[in-house]
Amino acid sequence: MKFSFEYLWKCILSGIIYIPVTLKLALIPLFIALILGTLIALARIFKVPVIDIFFKIFVAVYSGIPLTITMLIFHLIYLNLFKPGKNGIMLLAYFTFAIGRTIVVSESIRGAFLAIPKGQYEAAYACGFSTFKTLKTIIIPQVIPIALPALTNNTLGSIKNTSIVMVLGIVDVLNGAAIPCADTYSYVEGYVAAAIIYWAINAVVETLLVRLENYFAKKR
Repeated sequence: MKFSFEYLWKCILSGIIYIPVTLKLALIPLFIALILGTLIALARIFKVPVIDIFFKIFVAVYSGIPLTITMLIFHLIYLNLFKPGKNGIMLLAYFTFAIGRTIVVSESIRGAFLAIPKGQYEAAYACGFSTFKTLKTIIIPQVIPIALPALTNNTLGSIKNTSIVMVLGIVDVLNGAAIPCADTYSYVEGYVAAAIIYWAINAVVETLLVRLENYFAKKR
């Protein structure tokens, strides 16, 4: 097997075109997960009746299933219930990633909330603060720097996990980098090109998030 650097460059250029697709598949579900994950974490921390038990069971079960399998299951359900289409497949990918990320993010955020001493809640209540005001002015500002390292890892994981959309036929960085390989049926350059692109994206994202961590750490 002969490795061609010229061919590798072609694969890199082909994969770069689909970086926006990969970023959307990673960041849109992650944004949804931050909102839903925070709500789930709060529901479990404050032990909201029924909701607390439901999500405790749901998180335990769903987190034990590989993301690829859940995506294939949802894909089969989608094919049986709806007319297949490009937009439908993309929405399916967003939906699958959003649920998976929500489970992970909710646990990270719940851990950050639990790291705050209960005495701070009690002190705020003693000063006449409502639960909402306590969370907004005292607890959440402390939770953010605690949760950021875990959320950084979640973000990087989200970007890397987008590669599994190849099972749905969505062209992202991985499939895009492999397009030129159809001419020679030598896919080594395509996969190496995809690895380089993913590494570059994660390096940039990690640098930005680490700076954000340092900023909030100083404020804390």
